[in-house]
Order: sequence, then C-alpha cells, then structure tokens
Amino acid sequence: MKHQTKSETRKLERFEQMQLEYFSTRDADVEQTPTPEMHYTVYRNDGGAGTTTTTKNNADSMNLLSKIGKETRKENTIRWLHFNGMNEMMMNYVCDALKLGASAVGGEMDTTKCVFHRHKDAAVRHFDSHVYVSMQLIDREECDGDIPLVSDEQVSFIYHPEKAIVISVCEDVDEESDFTALTRLLVEGESRCNVDGAHPGILLAMMADKFVDDAYPVAEELGDYLEVLSQAMVARESISFSQPVDKVRMQLWRMRRFAIRVRRLCEAYEEDALGVFDDESFKEYVGKVSKQADGLESVCEMYIGRCLSILQRVEVYQEQRTNETLFLLTIVTTLMVPVEFLTGMWGMNFVNMPDLETSWGYFMFLALVPFLMGTSYILLKVNGYLDDSPLDWSCGLGGLFKSKEGKKD
Repeated sequence: MKHQTKSETRKLERFEQMQLEYFSTRDADVEQTPTPEMHYTVYRNDGGAGTTTTTKNNADSMNLLSKIGKETRKENTIRWLHFNGMNEMMMNYVCDALKLGASAVGGEMDTTKCVFHRHKDAAVRHFDSHVYVSMQLIDREECDGDIPLVSDEQVSFIYHPEKAIVISVCEDVDEESDFTALTRLLVEGESRCNVDGAHPGILLAMMADKFVDDAYPVAEELGDYLEVLSQAMVARESISFSQPVDKVRMQLWRMRRFAIRVRRLCEAYEEDALGVFDDESFKEYVGKVSKQADGLESVCEMYIGRCLSILQRVEVYQEQRTNETLFLLTIVTTLMVPVEFLTGMWGMNFVNMPDLETSWGYFMFLALVPFLMGTSYILLKVNGYLDDSPLDWSCGLGGLFKSKEGKKD
C-alpha cells in the first residue's frame, strides 16, 4: 500500500469535509423563519386596480388568514398570499384556515412537508383541493473578488382553483424582490394577470417568466467577466487564470441547471394531467417561458464553452512553459557534455597519465571549457536547434550568425 504524505492526507481530509458540507447543505430542509412577513394582494382580472396588505408579526398574520379563509370568492377577483420566510406553525395555520386537503395522488408528504422539503428538481404535486409547485429562484450574491456569485433559493407555490387563490413561500427574506415588483404591477392593474378573463394560474407562469428574465443579466455579467479574462490572457498569459475561470464555470453550471428546471416545470404545466390549468392563454404563456429557459440554457452553454477554451489556452501555455524549460535544460546539458567528458577522463586513476603532472594542465582545462562550450553552441546554432529558443540571443554569437546568413541571402 502506498504511503500518504502529510500534505496528501490534509488534502484528502479537506476534500471529505467539503463533500460532507455540500451534501448536508443540498439535502437540508428549507430553513424556518421565526416571524414570516406576509403580503396579501387582491387584484382583478378585468383591468381594474387591486389592493395589498402587509403583516409583519405572527398574530396579525393569523388574524388576516382567518378572515381570508371565511371570505367567499368574488367574480373577476384573484387573491395572492406571499410569505417572505415561513415556519411550520404558520404553515399549518395556513392549511387549516384555507382548508388545504390531503394528497390526492397517494404521496406521503402533506403540504407543510412539501414546503420545507428541499426539492432537487421542479416538483408538481396534486392534492384534493389544490396543486403544489416548487421551483428555484436565481439570486445574485456578493462578489468573490470580481466574480459575481449566484445562489438558488427554493420558492413554493400553492394554487387553489376553487377559491382562486395563489400562495407563494420564498425562503429568502428580502424587502425588495421580484415579488414586491410584481405586487405593484398587480395592484396598479398593469400586468398580464389583470387582462380581462385572465386565468388565475397566469400568476404562476408570470413569476417563472420573471425569474428567468432576472437570470439573463447575471449570465451576461459572467460573460463580461470572461471577456476581461480573455483579454488579460492575450496581454499576458499565466496559469493563474485557471482558478477564476473555474469559479465562473461553476456559477454558469448552476444557472444552466436552473434553466433546465424551469423548462421541466413548464413541461409539467403543459401536460396538466388533471386539467387544473386548462386554459389556452396560460399554456401559450408557459410555452414562451419554456423558450426563454431554453435561451438561457443556450447562453450558459455558450459561456461554459468559452470557459473551456480559456482553460485550454492556459493548459497549452503551461505545457509550452514545461517544454521550454525541458528544452533549456537539454541544451545546457548538451553544452556541458564536452566538459563532463574531460572531467571524467582526467578524473580516472590510471598510473600513467602525463597530463596530470604538467604545471599548465589546470589552466589548459579552464581554457578548454569555454572553447568546447562555444563550439557546441555554434554547432547547435548552425544546425537550427536554437532557433526561437531562449538561447537564441539577439546579440553576441547569435547576432553574428544572423548577420552572416543575411549576407549570404
């Protein structure tokens, strides 16, 4: 068995720790928020304006939920409940107040478990009274140096067709978000959801559309950073560019995965096995969102290809540096061969070696060293072995040979 060095052991331990952290984060449930912020928006699908109410403590949220649960559906009116953060107690209260029934497909998860479970892919679950949908939201974080970082936050949607109500739960708590901007449009009656006769499910498609739209600028920002790296590589090649390029590629992979999940969610909407979203305008809108997701995936793939080309350039440069170093060592070794020969010959311990007894033998050796090395250099230069090499000097003997070649021509 091969013995591991201390450095190899430390690297292996660090890798195991990173692997453990990654899987614990990936498989962890959605983090609960002690005091979720609730936004209740009532908007109209006949072009009229709407209203919105915000609660920032659990008591006010529960009181408002009780009133919502007792309300009857009004014509041309759609209700939207959005939560920034969520905890299990509040989610159970939502289910009780709005009478969200058990699973209709025989699944083991109830609605509360679905909200807090970390879904690895777009999820669509049909319940007795409602539909649960899960998707990811791409969010731009702080930069790592100059590299923009992205994270994918889980967003859960609950659509109750009979009550014409949509519930959304975002695990990230931001005062200004896509949901805030969408609320303004709904209240002002300027969104696609406010069109006369718009299906309540249009709100779900509109949110997916907004998430994809917001991902494009982040992808272009990563592309701009790659352009800067490419120009820097042209100006001065270095192996130090490989690490930032790998970081950019990791962010692009994450965004590409987000685009694939959105497309799969759109496919689930279009299949609509139970006819919950049986509306032509909804399916048309979902088809456009799917095409946008395809476009985002193509952009990410293009930039990932750009990352690979830069990494290949770095690899070629590193290989070239290695070859130049080996070539230089080979030339130096070749120049030293005559000297090593003399050293070996005069270092032998034979009895009859007259050169060792001469008074000028040492000085003769010192004179032969530069002569033989110069002769070896001339032979290598004449035969073209030093062309475009670090030892192809532009002055001295190299310049002399170049001037002679110019005269012959």
